[in-house]
Amino acid sequence: MNGVLIVDKPVGMTSHDVVRRVRRLAATRRVGHAGTLDPMASGILPVAIGEGTRLVEFLMDGDKSYRTTLKLGEITDTQDAEGTVVERRVVMGITAAAVAEACASFVGDIEQVPPMYSALKRDGVPLYRLARQGVEVERQARRVRFRR
Repeated sequence: MNGVLIVDKPVGMTSHDVVRRVRRLAATRRVGHAGTLDPMASGILPVAIGEGTRLVEFLMDGDKSYRTTLKLGEITDTQDAEGTVVERRVVMGITAAAVAEACASFVGDIEQVPPMYSALKRDGVPLYRLARQGVEVERQARRVRFRR
């Protein structure tokens, strides 16, 4: 089997869980994905099978878009919704215009240091695993481009 399968990844699965399942269903080891979605994220995950894995590098270079839901006023130890709340703040007077203005400040190229609670790997180990062990490692800033 060769090609690219578009998977609507549900919340609770890692991108590698999807790859593992496709490997089993397609009866092949040659399976990869074009991008990583955190386990708490749902969304489209391109999964390449067989000769389709040659397309992964090109799929990874393409633009991606995300839609999110925010909860304002809580800070967690993991910088995401799964962490323990370490601080709560009262948030009042937030308008759609204020949110749009704040988002506009991110448009363009920025240098972003990945959080420890991310799927990026260091020596083959996902950063979130190290973070859960209380280990913090230096992460290099990455150039990220935001568009409207």
